[in-house]
Amino acid sequence: MNPANFHPRCLHLYQALCESSFHTSVSSSPVRESTVLHNDSIQFDHVPNIAMDGSVVRIRYQCSRACEVGVEVVVFSTQNRTGVLAFQKRWTNHRRLHVSRTLPVKLKFTQDLHHRDDCVIKHSADVRSAVVQAWLYHLEQGDKCHVNKTSSYLGSLVRTFKVLQAVLPSQCPARPFPRCPTWMADLRWQLTRDRLHQCRPHESDTVDMLTFPMASTGERFGVIRKIQPFVNRGLEQARLLTVEKARMTVSVWVYLVQWCDKSLCGIIHHIDQNSKYDTPLVQLTNTGDIIIQVRVASGRDQAFRAHMAVPLFTWIRLDCFMQGVFYYSVNLYFCSIFCSFQTDIHYNDTAGYFVIGGSRFLPGIHGFFGPIKYYRLGTEKVHLFLFYCSIQVLPFWKLTICVIVVVYVRIVAIYSFCHSHYISLWRRFGQNSCRQTWTWEAQMKHRTLFSFLTTQHTSITTPLNKLGSRMFEHVVRILSNRRSPNVDPTTPSSLIELLQTSSCYGYHHASLLLSTIHLAGLMGHVDQQQGHVYSLIGALGDDRLALMHLGYKHTQGIDGFPKDFDMAYVYYSNVGAQTSIDQGHVLEYKQHITEHIRISNEDQLKGLTHETGDTFLFLKLQADKGDVESQKHLAKLLFWGQNGISRDVGSAIKWYARSAIEMEDPTAMYDFAILLLKGQGVKRNRTLALQLMEKAVAKGSVQALNALGWYHSTILKDYKTAFELFDQAARNGSHDGLFNLGIFHLNGKIPNNPGKNEVGSLTPPV
Repeated sequence: MNPANFHPRCLHLYQALCESSFHTSVSSSPVRESTVLHNDSIQFDHVPNIAMDGSVVRIRYQCSRACEVGVEVVVFSTQNRTGVLAFQKRWTNHRRLHVSRTLPVKLKFTQDLHHRDDCVIKHSADVRSAVVQAWLYHLEQGDKCHVNKTSSYLGSLVRTFKVLQAVLPSQCPARPFPRCPTWMADLRWQLTRDRLHQCRPHESDTVDMLTFPMASTGERFGVIRKIQPFVNRGLEQARLLTVEKARMTVSVWVYLVQWCDKSLCGIIHHIDQNSKYDTPLVQLTNTGDIIIQVRVASGRDQAFRAHMAVPLFTWIRLDCFMQGVFYYSVNLYFCSIFCSFQTDIHYNDTAGYFVIGGSRFLPGIHGFFGPIKYYRLGTEKVHLFLFYCSIQVLPFWKLTICVIVVVYVRIVAIYSFCHSHYISLWRRFGQNSCRQTWTWEAQMKHRTLFSFLTTQHTSITTPLNKLGSRMFEHVVRILSNRRSPNVDPTTPSSLIELLQTSSCYGYHHASLLLSTIHLAGLMGHVDQQQGHVYSLIGALGDDRLALMHLGYKHTQGIDGFPKDFDMAYVYYSNVGAQTSIDQGHVLEYKQHITEHIRISNEDQLKGLTHETGDTFLFLKLQADKGDVESQKHLAKLLFWGQNGISRDVGSAIKWYARSAIEMEDPTAMYDFAILLLKGQGVKRNRTLALQLMEKAVAKGSVQALNALGWYHSTILKDYKTAFELFDQAARNGSHDGLFNLGIFHLNGKIPNNPGKNEVGSLTPPV
């Protein structure tokens, strides 16, 4: 029995438990002390080790005068911190004094204490321990034949107790039923038997929060896990008892590519229902230290810092033990850091949610997450390895790619961490190394790479990802010409080597292609492990196609990827954030607008065309004839490169200008004026842009009204005119005008009402 399980009020009763299982004490009395010590006693002759219904306790006692003797059993369960009286028996002795007597007492418990749940007993007690205690109490002269019901164990003259073991709930016997049940009992059974769970599923206090590796790009994206209360009543009661005395363990495998770009980044953290950090918060610093923060019972946050540079480019396991105090260890160094808090730690895992990696509160690590296991009720030993299910993570994550890059350079790398011996020699001697320094075997092994490098004009300043892009394009060109008469003699294994090199140097289109080759078995056999490796490497490189690839695999649960919508959401969110950011940037030559096309929609697929397609040629013919709608549509297709049309900004500007200036279409005027204001694809001309805006407003363009308001607000700082234009646009149905009016209210820029008005920002104009 662990004394820590007792309530503080009861702890003083059992303070001598470590010395002996039996304990007898003597208290003071108005009677002479010598008489009490020598003539009154009580002890156990026989006590069973397990508290069971029907077991017999033999009591030996001796009274110096009329006395009362009592025996009781107090049980401790997960439902109650303090003891509950389960059995009690009292009797008096006023005749045989100064003589030792022995009396057997048969213990009798209620059904909910010694029977398992059934159709009658719905909530049996989950007994964890029991204490049998006996005491002796002197009676007053007028109470020689009556039991004193006010007497108690604590107020007794002499007393003794013994701690008993409890029967496990799974080992409790079933309640015996009579052979012939009553008519009402039988009717109740017939009505309720189909609603009873005949066999409850097994429920464990161990949660696998992550079973498949996840790529974390160091941004604010992470997997969210919500923990539900236990279905098992005993486990739930045990969890509730640990809310103010935290007992939990979490074990995390991580593979770091670099330390934090910012001051802190998240490994795993708990957010409560009020969107505040809860226990635990595990963070990595920009120097490789680990910071762990907890919330104590008083509601305050406390933290400590583990000063150790977490190694890069190797798998490590972080184990966090919490048992009222906090214990932290890193298994790589076989070392641990111990921190004790002055008060109990508050911990409620069902409140809020857990985040693995980054969130809107802080960025995540830059690397990979391996398996993560969470022990809700704590454990003394963690069983978490890099081998799980049918995938052995350790072998394929330890995979080493040996290639030769740049000019006669040998690389041993995982991901894009490639050390160039050639660059070291260049810096040391200032000249190129001779190819004859390589052995004939090495040159034959990498002859494809040597042949490629001899055709490239590279220098010491050539970016590695650009060289990787050239390698990838070279491989794609060879694969595209396989059916041509002039077949390239390059073998598939040599092409794989070039793709591996391209992936190593950060061009992750190659990573995605390698993943596809291995998952589809294009090399002759399917290799899911290699496919998973290159998928994750591409995602770590923040490549959109690789992120989309992983999101789709986790959504469908195919090719060995577990079906996990939360992980898929992480990758899809990253892609969406990149696309949203790019749309707000100034246009570049290679930028294209994002088109939402569903592959399963045949109408959208048929809408895709090209410069020689019938649809495009007919649209151009109509535009030449002066059809304004065709001109605007053609300008949009050419400017953004949509529907399969190659991007041609110069031609798009001509059609925008023609429909705006010649045809005086208000929508075209607005679009062309925006291009003139920003100087996108055309020389900036603010005067012409404002003229076109005003003409568009005169023709009823609500968008032009809002744009003029933006110009007066941002460029001219004329907030009064801007407010009038925004208000007019909002009253004519412009959503952008409504938004800008709300911003004016929030920033206090309303004329004649300079104060901030949050209510006004939420109220549309009347």
